[in-house]
Amino acid sequence: MTVQPQISFKSVMPSCEVSDVSKAIEFYKEMLGFDCVFTNGNPVSFAIMSRDGVEICLGSQGAGVPGKNGCYIKLSGVDDLYAEYQKNGVKIVHTLKTEEYGMKEFMIEDLDGNTINFGEPV
Repeated sequence: MTVQPQISFKSVMPSCEVSDVSKAIEFYKEMLGFDCVFTNGNPVSFAIMSRDGVEICLGSQGAGVPGKNGCYIKLSGVDDLYAEYQKNGVKIVHTLKTEEYGMKEFMIEDLDGNTINFGEPV
């Protein structure tokens, strides 16, 4: 009898190309509430940012184009996060809205124009 492997995806870690990883780290920490859990390079050219188990990679190694990346983060407490980001002065490019497909969501841009959507099922 052949044993079938048990495949179970656990998470995804999107990558955002940025022009300056050190500046991006500070933005993600101070403005978005993420922690920096890993860096690489001297000067730093790669970082992993984390908040509540959600991770985003920041890189400046030429693997992509700054400002041309994006991701969608599902969460609970979207109203509170929206208020936090408004208070922090984060650039909100799509205001908080309940969409016809059943998500209450908003979108922000980082320093390079990479977008992050935050949404909660309603």
